[in-house]
Amino acid sequence: MNPASSSSLDSLLVLISAALVLFMQAGFLCLESGLTRNKNSINVAIKNITDFGLATMTFWLLGFGFMFGPTLMGFLGTGLFAPEFLEDTDGASPGFFVFQLAFCGTAATIVSGAVAERLKFQGYLIITALVSLIIYPVLGHWAWHGLFAANSRGWLESLGFVDFAGSTVVHSVGGSVALAALLVIGPRAGRFINGQVQQINPGNLPMAMLGGIILWFGWIGFNGGSSMAMNASVAPIIMKTLLAAGAGLIVSLAVGWIFHRYPEATAPLNGSLAGLVSITAGCHAVTAGEAVLIGGIGGALVRPAELLLEKLEIDDAVGAIPVHLVAGIWGTVAVALFGDSSILGTGLAFSEQLLVQLLGIICIGGSAFLITYLLLWTLNRIFPLRVSVEEEREGLNISEHKARTDLIDLFLVMDHQKKTGDLSFDVPVEPFTEVGQIAERYNEVLGRVRAIMQENDETRRSVEEAFEQIALEQNRAEKLLLNILPEPVARELKSQKKVIAQSAREVTILFADIVGFTSLAESRKPHQIIEILNRVFSVFDRLTDTYRLEKIKTIGDAYMVVGGLPSFMQEHASAVARFSLDIMKEAGKFRFKDGSKLDLRIGIHTGPVVAGVIGEKKFIYDVWGDSVNVASRLESHSLPGRIHISEQTAELLKDDFVLEQRGTVELKGKGNVFTYFLQGANPA
Repeated sequence: MNPASSSSLDSLLVLISAALVLFMQAGFLCLESGLTRNKNSINVAIKNITDFGLATMTFWLLGFGFMFGPTLMGFLGTGLFAPEFLEDTDGASPGFFVFQLAFCGTAATIVSGAVAERLKFQGYLIITALVSLIIYPVLGHWAWHGLFAANSRGWLESLGFVDFAGSTVVHSVGGSVALAALLVIGPRAGRFINGQVQQINPGNLPMAMLGGIILWFGWIGFNGGSSMAMNASVAPIIMKTLLAAGAGLIVSLAVGWIFHRYPEATAPLNGSLAGLVSITAGCHAVTAGEAVLIGGIGGALVRPAELLLEKLEIDDAVGAIPVHLVAGIWGTVAVALFGDSSILGTGLAFSEQLLVQLLGIICIGGSAFLITYLLLWTLNRIFPLRVSVEEEREGLNISEHKARTDLIDLFLVMDHQKKTGDLSFDVPVEPFTEVGQIAERYNEVLGRVRAIMQENDETRRSVEEAFEQIALEQNRAEKLLLNILPEPVARELKSQKKVIAQSAREVTILFADIVGFTSLAESRKPHQIIEILNRVFSVFDRLTDTYRLEKIKTIGDAYMVVGGLPSFMQEHASAVARFSLDIMKEAGKFRFKDGSKLDLRIGIHTGPVVAGVIGEKKFIYDVWGDSVNVASRLESHSLPGRIHISEQTAELLKDDFVLEQRGTVELKGKGNVFTYFLQGANPA
């Protein structure tokens, strides 16, 4: 656009088109926030509005001058910084600035969706400043400088490079910057697991579809306004733009249907946008049929490009690279393949035009990629650009902006209920929202849970009352038997408690067995056997009182005690250990007429048990649990005259007793366990 030769009607076209392109920011906001998860949607929206404000200031201060100021050998503008256009009497130059500002904002905001859900807000602002201050203005100078100064061209422009409305200058630039950023920050957590692609579902597809429609609408200004003059070419350009979009949509939908065997939801959305990007470079110089073909091929490229990115484990959250970079490259090549040379006006043959187009793609796209990658890689080494895993899991709405939503509020209440177990209150309901509907259903479930809990409480109370009555009758009928129970247990029964039961996280259990007692019994009369057992066990009984242990039972020649029940005792393991040493010593004092002595085999284990009173007519206090079984099996695997203890017991005794490692022993039901022999107490 040459401001000196523009008419007021031309200026009006540019301003209206600039407004339409600016409205595309709303389209990108809806598209990108809809394609990302709800926990990040506010973050994406804030980025889309912030990047345009930042681009406005940086492009006005320096960017416009770098792009359209007096050229330095066709590579860089050197004037028109912070322009005011005071010498422009008809307003054409400010209108052109606004139009190019909208293009600059578009190039910057393309990056937002690709890097969504993991990039820090500060990192995104750096990328936006880089694009609007350096990348878009400088690279745009190479191809578009002559738009503002008709007698001065950028170096690519002077070679005959044609990009009518920005397939490369805007869209490939945005896509190249996005690709570089993705390589630096990496994929979202959980996107690729062991080489497998994990689907991350969009948060609001209808919102994304609305964004797509807004972009269609804005593209009327994007391509139509790029004619820079209100003439007969504007309407055909707009027509061919929409035809390409429709073709891209249909072809992408068909390709996606073939790949997935169903009409995948985002295929028509990204396909239509790819068609629009593809036609942008040559919409002024192709026929309607060629526009359909160009847009259709652009749409067909979307799914293969997505599959390539997934294979390379590059996580583009919204498909920006297939749509803007891949379709932008194709659209720029299509200028040489289909463009009318008389309209292009470069004077180049087909092969020459194709080579120039490829040169422009490589130089502009490659420069955008390299500048971004080198800067972000360096910054990332100093200042990590990515949020933490915990912040990513929580969502950038909260971690970056402290912005809560009705869904987050619901989760917070549910998390409180999970931690406290307090289900006495309903969760808040947000009217007329999907989250509100979920909250209503959840409250109905809570109501049913509370009703069941109340019924259970009533049932429990009835059962407790029944047990209390039974316990009372048993207490009265069996009170003469209380003397055979441990004193604390007897007191509990006398108090008419319904059930005598307790659990202990740690007690120490001892099993002692007389070695060879079966053979001994076969050689003696019954009364002699009973006399021997009474003499031995009466000594053991006195020692249980000495060490405040509880005798549980005797089974034949086996003797079982527990330390730490029914009354808690801190040094239960030590007490049982000393008891075992004493009974081993006392047993050794017994001598038979033939001179043989009495040998014991002892097993000790420390662990949790359940204890209680069993019986309706006759009571017995007993203990149960895996720890009892382990102690019994340690005794059966012990040696005559040895005290066999478990590793758990050894850990409690190691400071006060002499232990000998026995090694690994295979116990039934437990497998291989490491055990010790207790040799004696440490000298004082």
